[in-house]
Amino acid sequence: MKTWTRGQIELKGWQFIPDEMAALGLTAEDGLTQAWFVDAQGRLTGGAEAINRSMRYCWWARPLTYLYFIPGLRQLQDRIYRWIADNRHRLPGSTDACEVK
Repeated sequence: MKTWTRGQIELKGWQFIPDEMAALGLTAEDGLTQAWFVDAQGRLTGGAEAINRSMRYCWWARPLTYLYFIPGLRQLQDRIYRWIADNRHRLPGSTDACEVK
């Protein structure tokens, strides 16, 4: 991701940044349930919206991220995101960190 975004954003696993999570008002449960994105202005978003906002920093994905804000597509992406998040421990390539407890 760092090379795709030319170092503009940094991915961090919630398990490794408990102090940063707490400073944002997020709990471990919040980190377990969905991805989070903090933009340059400090705005916090979660779930499918967070993924779309982070992907805006990838030149090739940026045009696709605007689809999220089309009525109907937003709800569809939110549903797909929720299904993936709830089942990530069953998907190929999952690790122990993906386990839902």
